[in-house]
Parts: sequence; structure tokens; C-alpha cells
Amino acid sequence: MYVFGAGAFGRETCDAIVASDRAVSGFISDVSPERPVSHPVVSLKDLGDLDDQEVVIAVSDPTARSEIARRLDLQNARYGTVSHPLAGFGSGVSRGEGSIVLAQTFVSTNARLGRHCHINYGVTFGHDSVAEDFVTILPNATIGGEVRLCSQVTIGSGAVVLPRLTIGEGAVVGAGAVVTKDVEPGIVVAGVPARVLRPAQG
Repeated sequence: MYVFGAGAFGRETCDAIVASDRAVSGFISDVSPERPVSHPVVSLKDLGDLDDQEVVIAVSDPTARSEIARRLDLQNARYGTVSHPLAGFGSGVSRGEGSIVLAQTFVSTNARLGRHCHINYGVTFGHDSVAEDFVTILPNATIGGEVRLCSQVTIGSGAVVLPRLTIGEGAVVGAGAVVTKDVEPGIVVAGVPARVLRPAQG
């Protein structure tokens, strides 16, 4: 499996793959890593057709991840999934291609993760909740039951989203926020309780 991205989350994803006793072929990156990495780094243009290799995209920004997936689709990439062996899953959980779940996270009963979702360390993801494609949940966040995180949402470290809420497409929930009502698409909320910090652009 190749890991696209040789930054911090790429290295953490690599650790999760190795902990699962799976082989890492290398990192894909068009820029030199800022810190040492444990496997070879190759550029995407040098790989050619990827139809015989699994890839996961370990780039935290949802918009960038979406664009990278579009590029990889053109090279016939096959997307794997990564789950650290210390992550837990309830019954009936589904995970889309390219999803990454790190250690000490628990994804509860009948939850659904879309394509290319990132679930970081120590997250609790509640029963019957949905994370649509390209969602990023940062460490130690808590997502209540029956929550919907629409595509390209980012949930900050330590944030709490109360049950049965919807976080609109492209919205950002700041670190440590407590979300008590639905969040409109494209806005940034922060605080306890969470309030609009920055309205949607455009």
C-alpha cells in the first residue's frame, strides 16, 4: 500500500498500517518531507498506472484530499482502508474506500464512514452517525449518536457534537467547541456553546 502524503498524518497512517502487519510500499509526495520518513518517497508522476497498488490519501485538508482523489482516479488508483488494531468498531459499521481510523478510536453501532474519511486518535463516533466523503475528525473529538457530518466537514480536536445534529458541507468546528445545534454549510463555529466565528464565503 502507498500512503499519499509524507507529512505528520502520513507518518501516523504509516504507523497504523505497520501495526496491522501490512506492508507499506512507500510515500507518494511531490515535495520533500520536512521530517524523516520510514519508507521511500516517490512522486505521483513517476508511478504511472496505479491499478495494481492500493493507496490511501493521508492529507488532512478535505478540499486538498478531494482534489488528490480526482488526480488518482485518473491513474486508476485502488483505494485501501486503514484501521489501527487498537481502534474499535461496533456491529454494522461500514467504511468507505480510503478511510483511515487511528488508535484508541471507537466507531459505534451502525455508524457509516464515507470515502476518504480521516478519524484521528481517541475519537468517539456515535451510533447510527454518518460521516460523508472527505470528512476529517481530529483527535479526541466526540460525535454523538445519529449525527450527520456532511462532505468535507472538519471537526477540531476535543470538540463535542451533541446527538441528532447535522454539520453542513464544508463547515469547520473549532477545537474544544461544543455544538448544540445544526451548523450551516461552509461556516466556522467555535466556543462553548459553539457560535459562528466566520460565515460562509461567497
